[in-house]
Amino acid sequence: MQERPHADAGKIAAAKPQTSRGLSRGQLLRISLGYLVGSIGALVFLALKLPLPWFLGSLSFCLVAAVCHAPIERPRVMSIPVRAVLGVAIGAAFSPALLAMLGSMAGSLLLVVPYMLLIIVLGLLFFERVAKFDRPTAFFCAVPGGLTDMVSMSADAGANVRAVTLIQATRITMIVAILPFWLQLSGQQGIGGAMPPGVHLTDFSFLDALVLVGLGWLGWLVARKLGIAGAPLVGPMILSGLAHASGLTSAKVPVEVMIFAQVTLGIMLGAQFRGLTWREFSATMTWGIVFAFVLVAVTGVVALGVSGLTGFDSTSVLLAFAPGGQAELNLLAYILGLDVAYTALHHLVRLAVVIFGAQLVFLANKNWRGSGDL
Repeated sequence: MQERPHADAGKIAAAKPQTSRGLSRGQLLRISLGYLVGSIGALVFLALKLPLPWFLGSLSFCLVAAVCHAPIERPRVMSIPVRAVLGVAIGAAFSPALLAMLGSMAGSLLLVVPYMLLIIVLGLLFFERVAKFDRPTAFFCAVPGGLTDMVSMSADAGANVRAVTLIQATRITMIVAILPFWLQLSGQQGIGGAMPPGVHLTDFSFLDALVLVGLGWLGWLVARKLGIAGAPLVGPMILSGLAHASGLTSAKVPVEVMIFAQVTLGIMLGAQFRGLTWREFSATMTWGIVFAFVLVAVTGVVALGVSGLTGFDSTSVLLAFAPGGQAELNLLAYILGLDVAYTALHHLVRLAVVIFGAQLVFLANKNWRGSGDL
């Protein structure tokens, strides 16, 4: 069994978001340093023509800085606004033509269910038999759901929260880092200098700004009220998708705002590893790295099969079925100009399946109760 969580667990992504009123001067300095490191990383990636420079550059440099115990901090106060921006931008890719495509997506969407079951079974066997985790910890490490949801549920089940947090964070980080390089090296996508589509701030009208801000704010509020998982992203995405698909608006998120959102998301993902110890890396995180590579390989094979069965582009299928972060993979599809609606709908189904399924498993195991710590 893995060691219990220790005091550093609060430094990982499971920590609750803070408000701007709660930020001290020291926190502001650490957040500012994070943006400086992330921006430098983005510019280096841009100069080297590496994939997704604004996102992966900031992620890579902040991850290294965090592991080296640099005094950087995740800009948690930006978590909701940035995810709302991404949700609105993804929803803006929906169009009236999407309604005619929903029927053709049905077969592909149904395949998400058995694929998630396959991943969970493989992961449970891997973490329980190979990594030697106890069963509750192995289960919540294996389920490819949202980081916050899985960490919260694992605490209720008495699992090792620190191990679950590290494994889930490693899975998300590794998958969203591997896929862009894989696509570029395989020649499927030339994404070294890929930029998000959209208008520039200089061409952005005040009315469009009001519409997009309203969609993001209202979508988040409604989703939060309904208790929808991933409300800051999912709510704005659904409301923006409905508004754009029905032709009520054609407003797009400016390129400059999307670049800022990418850098911020990269910082948040990379800086969450602050406080990582060598013992945790060697005893826990390495299992997450191995599992992430296995997932990428399995997803690649499944994507080819689904693409052959359904006729959808293999790259779109790969991003739709990859069990990484919903926000990050939708962002990748958006930047590459792929069918964002296809990718987004599949990730919504994935999260719904795994969260509902994990709840059922939790309720069915009465002995999985209560000694975990957040």
